[in-house]
Amino acid sequence: MKSLHALDFITEEFATDPEALVAVKSPSEFLELQTVFLRKQIEKSAQQSKALQALMLRASEDMSKPIKDAFEKTSKVRKAV
Repeated sequence: MKSLHALDFITEEFATDPEALVAVKSPSEFLELQTVFLRKQIEKSAQQSKALQALMLRASEDMSKPIKDAFEKTSKVRKAV
């Protein structure tokens, strides 16, 4: 779902960018528009990376929980003996 939202954001940015580029009157204005566009893309990419990192961390914790629980159970049994 998040990837669809990101794709929608990128599509929207690419759609509005050419309209702004047509109205450019100088090379410096062109560079400014490109810089703003690139900055938005980098910020969005950083947000997506953070979200993916959090998702992967949660997934790895969920996958390792049964092993951790079994290890803790075994440790308690060994201490009791």
